[in-house]
Amino acid sequence: MFERLLGQESIKRTLSEAVNTGRYGHAYVFCGPDGIGRKSFARELSRGVMCTGPDGTEKPCGNCPSCRFIAAGTNPDFKLISGDENRASIGVEYIRRLEEDIATAPTVSAKKVYVIDRSEKLTVEAQNALLKTIEEPPEYVMLILICSNPSMLIDTVRSRVIRLDFARYSREDVLAAYRMAGEASGITAEDEDFIVSYADGIIGRGLLFKDFGLYGKLRERIFDVLSMLGSGKGKAGTFYMEFIALFTDKDNLPYKDFLFFELTAIVRDVMIFARTGSTQALQNRQFGNKIEELAKITGRHGWEKIVDAVTRAYPLTVQNVNQRMIAANLAAQIIDAAGVS
Repeated sequence: MFERLLGQESIKRTLSEAVNTGRYGHAYVFCGPDGIGRKSFARELSRGVMCTGPDGTEKPCGNCPSCRFIAAGTNPDFKLISGDENRASIGVEYIRRLEEDIATAPTVSAKKVYVIDRSEKLTVEAQNALLKTIEEPPEYVMLILICSNPSMLIDTVRSRVIRLDFARYSREDVLAAYRMAGEASGITAEDEDFIVSYADGIIGRGLLFKDFGLYGKLRERIFDVLSMLGSGKGKAGTFYMEFIALFTDKDNLPYKDFLFFELTAIVRDVMIFARTGSTQALQNRQFGNKIEELAKITGRHGWEKIVDAVTRAYPLTVQNVNQRMIAANLAAQIIDAAGVS
């Protein structure tokens, strides 16, 4: 069990023992950032507890109707609840539908498993409605909450679920997953460094890199826009408009996470160069000439302020905040920190 999944050895041991002994909880919360594998582990745990293979056989057996249906993605006893992607919350109506479904016994499996993705989006009303099921579930039900921010769950929910925290992956695991996905053909050592840096220990982020040419062009665009800060008096307005366009153009919106990640890396590199005059410690040291030119725009204190502004803006991009407003506010802060007009 879990052989197909990389890393998270402690969680594998805990869940494997629970399935093998039949002593597992009725409600779990899998905590960690998006892309770290929580849903993959939830699906694998579901295979084990739903399996109807003969007693004494290793589970999941892979041969019973439950295993075959879940492998095909058609098991009626496995439910993934995600809410509406365009809404900032998961309302009580989703939990009421879940409770209606819970009232019926499994069709082909030993248990019914409900996975609630992004459970931190559950409203307080929805969490209170879910609480009764968590406290007194039918014996054939298991709940798995997928959560990036468990502090958003109310205390009574947190205290009644088994919490498992997913650790970030090693460099070797990130690159192994990339190779397993068939994306590693022709990549260089420099590319590997970039994948690992962007992944930040999260395999799902690393797997986003499939078109290095595209990401290279986006990086060049960031350098071009930042260089407008040093284009002379009266150019601050040009920088302001181009910076907003960089993060709001419809073609760039799917890559806003990468854009903010790379913007953060570049301005940190410029700050380090402004302090030390060396490219050795830079993440983007292959662009040392560009970084040196940017460092001339303002002193290290100015770049420290810019780094601080970008770092504070980055988390807002994953929240339900207007992207144009984020970009406009950040552009104004960068102009002020750089002291240009």
